[in-house]
Formats: sequence, C-alpha cells, structure tokens
Amino acid sequence: MHHNIASLEIIRWGYANIPGALFHYGQELDLEIEDIGVLAAVLYTFERTRPLFQTGVSLGQVLQVCPLANKTKLSRRLNRLEKMGLITLESKSRGSSNKHIFLEPLFNRLENLIMRDHSYITPEPDYDAQIIEYQKRIEQLELQLEKEKQRGSVEIQNHSDGNYKKVADFISKKTGNLLSVKMANELKKWLEEMAFTPEFLLCMLELCFERNIFNPREISGITRDLKEYSVNSVEGLELYFQKYIDEDKSRLAKYKQFDPDIMEFGQFTGVDMNAEARKNVYYKWRYDWGFSHNMIMKAGEIMCQRTKNGGLEYIDSVLNNWLTKEIRSPEDAEREIKEFKAKKVDKSADKNKVFKTEQIEYELYVPPATLEELKSKV
Repeated sequence: MHHNIASLEIIRWGYANIPGALFHYGQELDLEIEDIGVLAAVLYTFERTRPLFQTGVSLGQVLQVCPLANKTKLSRRLNRLEKMGLITLESKSRGSSNKHIFLEPLFNRLENLIMRDHSYITPEPDYDAQIIEYQKRIEQLELQLEKEKQRGSVEIQNHSDGNYKKVADFISKKTGNLLSVKMANELKKWLEEMAFTPEFLLCMLELCFERNIFNPREISGITRDLKEYSVNSVEGLELYFQKYIDEDKSRLAKYKQFDPDIMEFGQFTGVDMNAEARKNVYYKWRYDWGFSHNMIMKAGEIMCQRTKNGGLEYIDSVLNNWLTKEIRSPEDAEREIKEFKAKKVDKSADKNKVFKTEQIEYELYVPPATLEELKSKV
C-alpha cells in the first residue's frame, strides 16, 4: 500500500520558472531585483491560472497564488514596470484587484534584444533602404524646421522692432539727441538678451535720466544688477536706485576731492592717482566690485612683486580673478597665491626643468616712497 507523502504534493504544485534572459538583460532593461521577483510571481500565476489562448492575469489572482506579496508594494512595482514599457495594465472593472497584467511588451523587448545580439536569427536588414528612408525623413524635418524658424523670426522681428522703436524714441526725446551706436547696441541687449519688457525699461531709464546717468555703459551695469537681483516691479526699481545708486553717489561725492585711501594706494604702488580716470578705476574696485581697501592694497603688492613696470591693468586682472573666485579676504588671497605657486612648481617638476624663484616673482618689495627716502640718505 502506497503512503501519501508531502513531497509529491510539492511537485504537483510545480515550480516558478523565470526566463534566464531577464537576468542577462536585467541591467539593460533597468530592472531591480524586486522587479524580477514581481515578474516571477506574475509568470507563476500565469502558469497556474491561464491557458495559452488567454493572456493576462489579474492582480487578485497574483495575490491568491502568492499570499506573501503585499498588495500596495506589488501595485507600486507594477506601475513602475508599466512606465518602463515592460508590461501593460488594464482595468476591466472598478477596483485595483481587477487590474489585468499583460506580459507581451516584456517578451517583445526580450525578442528584440536577442535578435539584435544574434544576427543569424533574422535575415540581414537592407541598410541601403533604411539610409534612404532616414535621409528623406531628415530632409522633411529640415524643411519643416526652416519654415518654423522663418515664421517665428518674422513674428519676433515685428514684435521686437516695435519695442525697440518705442524705447529708442523715448531715449531720443529725453536726451535731445539721436540714438548713438553704443546706446543702440546696448538697447538690443536689454531687449533681446536680458528679455526686459519695454515698459520696464522706460521706468528704469526715467530713473537713470533723473540722476543724470546717460552713459550706456553705466546704464548696462544697472540692468545687469536688476537682472541678477530679479527686480521686475516699479517698487523694486525705486528701492534699488535709492539703496545702491543714490547712496553710492553720495559716498563717491564725499571722497571726490580728497580720498586718503587713494593717496595711500598711489604712494604704495608708485602709480600716479591724480587723474580722474584712475580714481574712477579705484572706485570701480571699491564700490562696484565691493573690494575692501586692504584687498586693493594686496593686489597692488602682488603687482609690484610680479612685474617691473606694472600698472592698474595688472591690478584690475588680479581683482577680476578674485571676483570670479569669490576671494574677499587677504587670508583667502594668500591661500590662492600659495596654491598657484605649488601648481607652478609641480608643473615645472613634471617637465624636468629647474625651478628658479627669481623668474616667477620678486619676493622683496619696497614701496617707491620708502625707496626714495633711502636713496636720499645715501
């Protein structure tokens, strides 16, 4: 008499089979290990519930066959697989348990990948015909794109011409002169590159002209600030002019006749700072770029150490470099100088050249005023 044993029941239930191609192409299909587990549960449910002529299984059937699965997590994974184009979900009635899962997209993807990697399975494609088809398609797209560009450029040109004329007429009326070439070029930048509306520009220019600001370069500096600070209202414009333009002008007027900082800078570097243009360069560093007097003196020291006949241009390049790198303290400047020296040393060592300190900079610096005093005592 045969005895019933549990192992026979285990065999009767069968085994969950997963296509090995899923593991082989799992990375290319962007599958995670949880995704493969969900697909295994769906495949096992398909084996136990559906004959060949009926495709798709419901979410409720998967939960019955695999009670270990969590409904919420399973639904989340199935939605992810649908977004990836590996399965299709269809709701034949209300309720998430009645969603039907179709595996046809997954097997289509696997078949395409296998045929791609095994060319002998399918006949050799007609590449010449494909190339001709692609060329025709590209020509059609280029013609379509060209038409769109022409249509868009005409609309933009008509719109921009009207805006340009409106602002240009306002400037001519306020200044009493025809629009200069420089002002015309800057106006195009304000309208096209910075995308300011003509109404906003009219308000901004009115505030500039009230303060006798007519230089296109100065006005462009204001527009850059407005763009950076995202000022887009009349209240914001008035606040900006009161806080930055009016206060800066009063500060500059205070030091216009005599500025001890400029005198100290000139004596230290040996640069004649009496000219108005040179004072304006110093004020640009001090107020437009926001550097302290100590930082400007530090840049002057570097100029004297590294050049024999340097000038404001060299200092301007040093400060512009610091402005780009957000270097605002003498300590940060010293750190940047040491890093620059170390890079030069490493570069010279790599090229097997002898490093000579005197060729890179003059370590000892004596201010011109002190040097003249020493010479007079000799």
